[in-house]
Amino acid sequence: MYKVLIVEDEAPSARKLKMLLGKLGDDFEVISSLESIEECVEFFESGEEVDLIFMDIHLSDGNSFEIFEQLEVDTPIIFTTAFDQYAIKAFKQNSVDYLLKPISIADLEASVDKFKKRFITDKSPNKIDYDLLGQVVTQQMNHDYKERFMVSFRDELRTVKVEDIAFVFAESKAVFIQVTDGKVYDVNYTMDQIEKKLNPKNFFRVNRKYIVQINAIDSVSWYSKTKLKVFTNPETPSELFVPADKVGKFKEWLNI
Repeated sequence: MYKVLIVEDEAPSARKLKMLLGKLGDDFEVISSLESIEECVEFFESGEEVDLIFMDIHLSDGNSFEIFEQLEVDTPIIFTTAFDQYAIKAFKQNSVDYLLKPISIADLEASVDKFKKRFITDKSPNKIDYDLLGQVVTQQMNHDYKERFMVSFRDELRTVKVEDIAFVFAESKAVFIQVTDGKVYDVNYTMDQIEKKLNPKNFFRVNRKYIVQINAIDSVSWYSKTKLKVFTNPETPSELFVPADKVGKFKEWLNI
């Protein structure tokens, strides 16, 4: 029985992966699912051991390779991502596998077989330089953000350039793009999905309902001792607040 850790910030994806592993047999026991860099660091520092990690590249609080900047991880990792433009060759050359979402059971089985052959049959696998791998992948990721979105408007299909997006917001279980000329379009993405498609240098996930573009911000003021209020042009449908737990990262983002 292999102990498995799932690192995934989208609960449906974590549940699906756990379900697919169950279909492969009784070899794998998922002992925990984590959603953030902070949780991962705490987990690894606790000394608890696992045999295999499935790790999403994008997590709720940053790039998963930031974990390896803080501590050393020797456990084999199969990376997962919704993007298809990463340095796949780098993964293969470093004996790390890579699964593209949505994950199929056939691809999962192939990765698991590789894990068993590489890390179970071979008792002395070459050490993987996750820090170096992270640098390579991050360089690739910087070129993989969307440049435009296709949207529906009445009976037409229109293209919205990312540079024209003022902010993205969620309302009534739907997600909308607000462009700088005042028009609003609904898009077929969740907030989590669209956040990962936008360059974090230009866009910031302020809270659960809003992602704002840097050039759309008119001003920022303290609303309380721990919370900021953001004013945009065009204006957001509802007041936009930065919660206390994001104030530090938001101020750092503004200062880049």
